[in-house]
Amino acid sequence: MGRDPEWERFAELTARCYKAAENGNTLNACWNDAFDVLMEIVAIKRGEDSSFARELGDMEKLTDFKFNIEGLILDYLDKLWEAGDYEKLCISGNRIISMFDWRVESSSVIRIKVVNALVKIGKKDEAVQYCIEWIKAEPEDVNAVMTKKALLTNAGTLKKTELTEGEAVC
Repeated sequence: MGRDPEWERFAELTARCYKAAENGNTLNACWNDAFDVLMEIVAIKRGEDSSFARELGDMEKLTDFKFNIEGLILDYLDKLWEAGDYEKLCISGNRIISMFDWRVESSSVIRIKVVNALVKIGKKDEAVQYCIEWIKAEPEDVNAVMTKKALLTNAGTLKKTELTEGEAVC
């Protein structure tokens, strides 16, 4: 990593974000900026080496565990939730999901946040469709099936015909 200016900028922004959070600021521009810088770093590094950090957890190893990148991303999404910026949460969550492979790790925590944000902005059908796509992308992830079932149950529309093969109502 060395003295990489992108990583130094990221470090400065994240420090500012957490300091602002300690002072009671729910969401300020530095959270968006830090997230954008992180996404830029990944894009730049992938331009140089397409195998760079294919899994989110690889970012920690590649930065010598200097940053809690996964924690920062989850904190950022939580800040968006607290601020009621559900649209931005959906966009940012999907950016993270599309940026990594999710073969070693699960994207469940992020995807559940996106589903909840979709529901919060009244896009329940889109949330169900999101779960269907999630099931296709990560067929072993039981969270995808359970989240879809919860959405359909809460909507009062759970029907056996809506369940895909392998899903059963407990």
